[in-house]
Amino acid sequence: MTYTRLAQPIRVGSMELKNRIIMVAMHHVYTPGGKITPRFCEYYWTRAAGGAALITIGACRFDPYGARESTLKLDCEEDIPSHAALVKGMQERGCKVALQLYHAGRYMRREEVQADDEAIAPSAVYTSFTRETARPMTQADIDRTIEAWALAAKRAKQAGYDAVEISGSAGYLITQFLSPVANVRTDEYGGSFENRCRFPLAVIAAVREAVGPDYPLILRLARTAWPLPNCCPRRAST
Repeated sequence: MTYTRLAQPIRVGSMELKNRIIMVAMHHVYTPGGKITPRFCEYYWTRAAGGAALITIGACRFDPYGARESTLKLDCEEDIPSHAALVKGMQERGCKVALQLYHAGRYMRREEVQADDEAIAPSAVYTSFTRETARPMTQADIDRTIEAWALAAKRAKQAGYDAVEISGSAGYLITQFLSPVANVRTDEYGGSFENRCRFPLAVIAAVREAVGPDYPLILRLARTAWPLPNCCPRRAST
């Protein structure tokens, strides 16, 4: 089998990629306190030199409820210069670079929250992942989280990232809102599939407004976040 298109360039919105090889976001414990370190830079710079067209850095914390202390962060203006240096090194090696903005929601343990509070989630539904039950988000929590997502995307653009990725997969906060198991709210954010989409769509809209109409925006979405029989039927077993 040959992959004749793999090495061909492709345009994604306003972003031109030199080939169709990408490296997806993954978390490494190379960022104590959320800070970019020389080891972290060398790890990604080495991979950028390997020839991939796009590498996504992640996960990145932007909210005190969103990720543990060791997770890369971009939650304040002071973080921008170190991110800019990382990005510059990637681009000098011929690689485009995106930043994944990540929120774990109920997959955070209370002791990991970077605030004097409990973890937050769409609903107070126990998860065996943490063996805890997170606090259901108030409207103020929802509004604050959406704003924090957008502000982090704006900082990422200022740091020179070629694109921003919203993490909506792997059971994290956006997936939790989409799931009828994790989201049992009775307000406008719960119930019907349309209502469960309200928070993710608000995040996307806020990020888009923050970065502008032409800036590349990626959504990493879990296939099982919605009722499969209605809109993505399973293949019949053989």
